[in-house]
Amino acid sequence: MDVIEYSLGSQKKAEVYVNRLLAYFLDPEEPHGMGSDFLRAVLDGLPTKCGFQEDVHDLSDVAVDDQVRVNKVKDGTTKSSGIVDLFIAVPNEWFLMIELKFSAEDTQTEFYYREATHVGGQPKAAYESRTYYLYLHQHDQPPANEPDFSNWTWKAFSADVLEPFLFENAARYPQRTVAQLREFNDDIRSIAGMTDQQENAREKIALYLEHYDAIRDVSDTFDSRWDDFTDEWGTQLGEAIERDGIGSYSAFDEDLTAIELEGTTDGHRDWKFRTSSSDWGMIFKDGWWRHTDDLDRTIYARPDNRNDVRIGFHHRLERNRDLAVGERTLKIYFRNMGANDQEFIDAFADRFSERQSEIANLLPRTAEVTGNKRNMIAAPYDIDADSPEEFFDAYVGALKAAFVDLVVDNEKLVALIDEIYAESIHDVYGVSIRSL
Repeated sequence: MDVIEYSLGSQKKAEVYVNRLLAYFLDPEEPHGMGSDFLRAVLDGLPTKCGFQEDVHDLSDVAVDDQVRVNKVKDGTTKSSGIVDLFIAVPNEWFLMIELKFSAEDTQTEFYYREATHVGGQPKAAYESRTYYLYLHQHDQPPANEPDFSNWTWKAFSADVLEPFLFENAARYPQRTVAQLREFNDDIRSIAGMTDQQENAREKIALYLEHYDAIRDVSDTFDSRWDDFTDEWGTQLGEAIERDGIGSYSAFDEDLTAIELEGTTDGHRDWKFRTSSSDWGMIFKDGWWRHTDDLDRTIYARPDNRNDVRIGFHHRLERNRDLAVGERTLKIYFRNMGANDQEFIDAFADRFSERQSEIANLLPRTAEVTGNKRNMIAAPYDIDADSPEEFFDAYVGALKAAFVDLVVDNEKLVALIDEIYAESIHDVYGVSIRSL
């Protein structure tokens, strides 16, 4: 524990201490015994404005580094540079850059985002434009100078991520690691002046440890049922649609439920529900997923060469599980997929923005246009479960209500999205397509 060389009277030393110890806990390769669990908890807990949309189920390829060199390189020559506190990345796929502050002024975030071309010796462009920026600071200090850095406070990090992680997992990991995490949380709260809730947290941890066996048994039972549901929601939603006379359903393949709507035009009739992910629940119309090598061809899964272009509605199961279970709220999004070519993402977003007022007028009352280039529409629905036994049926009921509002009763919205999709494909690939 050579990293513990600081005093609370020295903010600079405090930042170095927190930076090094946080990097240690986040790195799955370090001998803390948590594997990638804490890293996954932090990524899942990132503020919504960060826009982080990556699959964190498998983090075997993630690298975590601290004090990473960031350079502006022009014509092979380094023009200027800085050092970012934390850098989390999957090579050639995505990275998350984190700058930590307690009291010092922010002087670097604008350079990191707007001017820097390389990080850790690699071009930023090598990460397929899936890049995320986070500024972690005290709640009473100014936010990042760069507006495209998402702001997160130490208070929110402690309350929303670190303390819940300890509460839920204290009995699972080596006691040395648990003790270090608790001390780390206490130190963060002391440095950031947040000690008023510490006693309450200790009482909750004591209660958890006292009732661990009962809590674990209940949690395991729910986790098992939730895992089953992530594979079954498509079929259950199809059954609900058929039962209500909205349309018919059939098994298209192992991960796809096919829906044929009643009383609709040809281009509006055929939809698919995809259940291949423990997190991403996809709802898309036939024709909204195509192979860029043959854009006349409709596909239903990523091709081997990953050259595809896709749009659709989705709900996040694992990422929004706390929202669904704790607040009984289902969040439905319309998404311009992050794996699309960046040129298509930009073109679709531009076309969408041009017709934003028209789209907004077609949305149900609770839905909104977000202004985000990827999750472009968001709509919350209540999960009306009067008892715990009804929760999963109520979840499917909320999905059905969203599907009816956004699709079944909204042919104009679907037709407008069709137009934007076709126009954007023509803008980027020079190919004219027609709706199915």
